[in-house]
Amino acid sequence: TLKIPNEISFEEATFIEPIGCCLRALEKCHIEAGDSVAIIGAGVTGILHAALSKILGASKVFVSDLVDYRLRIAKKFGADFIVNPEKEDFLSVVKAETEDRGADLTIVTAPSLEAYKAGLNVCRKGGKLCIFAPTDPGKYLQISPKELFFSEIKIIPSYSTSHIETRKALQLIKAGKIRVKELITHRFKLEEAAEAFKTALEGKESLKVMILNG
Repeated sequence: TLKIPNEISFEEATFIEPIGCCLRALEKCHIEAGDSVAIIGAGVTGILHAALSKILGASKVFVSDLVDYRLRIAKKFGADFIVNPEKEDFLSVVKAETEDRGADLTIVTAPSLEAYKAGLNVCRKGGKLCIFAPTDPGKYLQISPKELFFSEIKIIPSYSTSHIETRKALQLIKAGKIRVKELITHRFKLEEAAEAFKTALEGKESLKVMILNG
């Protein structure tokens, strides 16, 4: 349990848990200063990963998403390169900016097999692939043990967070290191909950959707 400081609003405090989850993932993957990081999926957690990667010293952050609006927000939060894969080849962009190596760390925040295939493709030999989003039940990714053996890519899943990362997340918000309020795109009253869930699910220009009581 964390006591929310007076200078942090309840709206800002709702980001403690997602930032904590992202921090735990990055720490499990042992991100290092100078790393190149590729993020697939520019929802709230993808954007938070971009911001945290820069805070932790990443040299280049690449973000891929099918929605241009989300990519523009990712750019504001630290992404160096944004790519819509329907318009540009993500692998080509990453390779061009990493001397043809690929990303040191790839984080997949989009819950699809296509996203994970793309994640493996952009990850360099000896790099790390972070599984940060579950696919639907019954979905399986086919991986060649031979290719995995020679590429030496490490696959690291990361689920949830702990009291350690949530305390760090609170301090980051308090210090203004991540401008979380800018990720809140919609606010609804409690009686508008159904519309709020629909907006979160279907909205092309929505990120964090709040339901306020009162």
